[in-house]
Amino acid sequence: MLPLEGILVVEHSMGLAGPFAGVRLADLGARVIRIEQAEEGSLPLISLYRNKERFLYNAACDQDTRKLNQLIAAADIYLDGPSLQALPFGGAFREKWRSNHPQLIHAMITSCGGRDMEDTKAYDDLFIQALTGMPWLNGNADDPPIPFPLSTVEMFASANLVQGILAALVHRAHTRLGMLVEVSLLESAIDVQFEVLTTHLNDGGLQPQRSAVSNAHAYLAAPYGVYETSDGYLALAMGSVLELGKLLHCDALAKYKDPASWFVHRDEIKLNLTEHLKSRPASAWKKDLEAGGYWCAEVQTTQELLQHEGFRALQHLQQIEVEDQGLFVTPHCPIKIDSTHLNSRRGILRAGEDNAAIEEEFKLI
Repeated sequence: MLPLEGILVVEHSMGLAGPFAGVRLADLGARVIRIEQAEEGSLPLISLYRNKERFLYNAACDQDTRKLNQLIAAADIYLDGPSLQALPFGGAFREKWRSNHPQLIHAMITSCGGRDMEDTKAYDDLFIQALTGMPWLNGNADDPPIPFPLSTVEMFASANLVQGILAALVHRAHTRLGMLVEVSLLESAIDVQFEVLTTHLNDGGLQPQRSAVSNAHAYLAAPYGVYETSDGYLALAMGSVLELGKLLHCDALAKYKDPASWFVHRDEIKLNLTEHLKSRPASAWKKDLEAGGYWCAEVQTTQELLQHEGFRALQHLQQIEVEDQGLFVTPHCPIKIDSTHLNSRRGILRAGEDNAAIEEEFKLI
């Protein structure tokens, strides 16, 4: 039995953060009914539909709105956002559900931290990254701002939302009362930068300074970064510059005896490493460093990851049936329960394919 079996989630969410939270809850055993409007179009990633039932409705139809209200009334969790206009979302909406359905957990994903502050134009991972300065942490000191090339903010917001929902379920188990769980992209982007912001707020307001060479973290000393070799790239973690110089036979590093100099002169140290490491393949350097107990890794391509023995040992891929399209391959949930992978229990049907069964089961009128 999966941990969330018996829990019904009504997911009424756009973007990536809300739907991905629904996927994770479904992986953990919850029954997730995804609400979709015909004019929405498809989500960008088909895997966001896995493990879910899909209920198609028309927001302009009063009868369909009544059906949605009935579904929410039957649910344990109502997951909504951002800026959906099918139902009123103000305080009156929340008070209505708390009064009539006190056990309902209302989980809300927003852009900037509340319905009154919502700006639909801001509901974009790139815009939130730009708003919070994240692109200035990527690249080297002389580079322009470089955004993270993944939906980083939405993934963190999704994780925050799931944690809040699970905490609300524990609370409800003790009190029989639901809760309102709110997560915003903006606050999630701020939270993921807690290290940078806490340092900035407590060091006199100094701006984080990217290294000019092989930058990988604004507040870490050399050799932390990625370096080119004769046939690829090598990542070096935190460690002694003196020990690194010995293992690499790089005499230029011997003069940096004071650990404080590893940050003060990090660009100089990294420049020495950059020239030295180009003389041999990444695999050769890795072998020498690992023999000396120094943390390092070759930078792999996606194809190299898929062929790596460690990846194959994880058995981290699953096949899912998509109606009219056959099988597609996607990673499964990274959580294991009792040493067992949480694979999808259901394929992906077309939008609205589950309407008849859901309407009959819940007696929707």
